[in-house]
Amino acid sequence: MVFNESETNNLIEREKSKVLRTAGIVRENEKIISRHEIITPDKYLKLESLKRAQKERGIGTGQVIKDLGRFILTGTLFAIFWIYLYMYRKKIYFDNKLLSLITALFLLEILLAFLITKIKTGYEIYYLILIPAFSMLMTVIFDSRVAFWATVVISLIIGSLIGYNYDIASASFVAGTIAIYSVRSIGNRMQIFRSFIFILIAYVFVIVGFSFQKYESIAVIFAKLGFATANAFLSPILTYGLLIFLERIFGIMTEITLLELSDFNHPLLRELSARAPGTFHHSIAVATLAEAAAKAIGANPVLARVGAYYHDVGKIFNPEFFVENQMESDKLHNSIMPEQSVHIIISHVEEGQKIAKRYKLPSEIIKFIPMHHGTTLVAYFYGKALKRKELRNIEIEESNFRYKGPKPDSKETGIVMLADSVEAAVRSLDEKTPENIEKTVEAIFESRIEDGQLDESNLTFKDIEDIKRTFIQILVNLYHPRVKYPGQEEIVEEASERKEVKIKGKRKARRLKNGAS
Repeated sequence: MVFNESETNNLIEREKSKVLRTAGIVRENEKIISRHEIITPDKYLKLESLKRAQKERGIGTGQVIKDLGRFILTGTLFAIFWIYLYMYRKKIYFDNKLLSLITALFLLEILLAFLITKIKTGYEIYYLILIPAFSMLMTVIFDSRVAFWATVVISLIIGSLIGYNYDIASASFVAGTIAIYSVRSIGNRMQIFRSFIFILIAYVFVIVGFSFQKYESIAVIFAKLGFATANAFLSPILTYGLLIFLERIFGIMTEITLLELSDFNHPLLRELSARAPGTFHHSIAVATLAEAAAKAIGANPVLARVGAYYHDVGKIFNPEFFVENQMESDKLHNSIMPEQSVHIIISHVEEGQKIAKRYKLPSEIIKFIPMHHGTTLVAYFYGKALKRKELRNIEIEESNFRYKGPKPDSKETGIVMLADSVEAAVRSLDEKTPENIEKTVEAIFESRIEDGQLDESNLTFKDIEDIKRTFIQILVNLYHPRVKYPGQEEIVEEASERKEVKIKGKRKARRLKNGAS
């Protein structure tokens, strides 16, 4: 026997070529393995095969490229959101405080999602990522449209962070959107908790819909629903707690805060109505004018209304010195010097700010107290002082008869300044005819403009004309002539006679009492 090395090698190579280089197949778009799933020998071979194939084709050499892609996706989504703010919410875009708040909310949600991914359990726990809480906070703090776009962005980002699981992203988006609509029109904080049922229903429909398409087991479906129920329960609680925290840390005032402050059962408003009822009703009238005017020019009507409610709270102190609270306030002022009178009148601004801070009103509301007068002149007492100067030849400083300011720095504070002056002036008219009302409103507006009180308020001339028209319309409707009913004059005369007899009786009783003593 002769060994033929060449032939032997050829036979070996032929036999090697008959051995298959692959074991099994991997179909296109087939999921090889899920997160936290046990790796079997078969799945290990598939993963190694995928790694070799990617290396041969030059696709990715590590985590760096994967993270780079995730960074590009996240950056693109954020860019879309910032562009939306720049185009449609410039007030937010150019406010560093509000931008910091939005960034903090995004980072908090991303951090929460990252921590949940570190919990070693099934992927069903991802339904515990509290995107509905994020959506509700964005709605309450800003508005529903900003919240919607923020929810779209955060849902897609979270989907990429948890292994491109867009079942979770879709469920989070739907639940977040429903959460937005559940809190967009609430009147107080406690109504946040009604969102629980809406969030839960949203999760149930999305989870069941996806699970049925994937033929998932009942156990998996119930596991998902369990975490979704916990999410629906925890989201309102987290929203309620964070809302209070964020309002204090960032110094913001939400729509809910304004609605709560507009409740006439607020302790400060109740004290105002009890101690200075005339001022309280004047404030309500001013609020009606201010709210309508704010709507007419596109300002914040709720802020204008609430600011008007609290603008004169300083009159709780010495209410009898203000004409709307006592019919005989002139007698009180006639008994003292004009300088003393103006000090009492002007001091209601400082006292108002003190009591507002004591009741912990937001700074946006407190500023209505000094700004509704700006640096205007207390003309009535300044005129009295000038007459006294002519008689006694004394020096009178005009600055001592002016409020200390500051002037209105927003449309809402400017509106309340005008509404306050107009309401008081029209109420004092003897004949409230449409012509007299219009002349009075025109005169007050011209006076405030000429005095420079509206220079810092951002009100345009068009705004001022719209405000003027709104005031005149409301006041004319309010003071239109009433029809006199038959016998009305006789009823009034009888009531006046009874009142006069009652007053005379009280005076007589007082004289008898003084004589006895």
